[in-house]
Amino acid sequence: MHPEDIKAALRKQGVTQAKLAEQLNVDESTVSQIIHSRRSRRIEKAIARVLKSKPEVLWPDRYHQHGKRRAA
Repeated sequence: MHPEDIKAALRKQGVTQAKLAEQLNVDESTVSQIIHSRRSRRIEKAIARVLKSKPEVLWPDRYHQHGKRRAA
């Protein structure tokens, strides 16, 4: 998914990046960085849980390379 789509989906669920950051005990900028490009399995899983999805669906390029799942 495009980062803007992920942010919009969070808003539709009534969850702001600030609220999610508070729940995860991280800075809001960290959540934004994860949505855009940085990797954090823990935060990716939390975002996916809120969106009732899976990290590999939200960020397929991070989880698949040449049709195979990447090692963490």
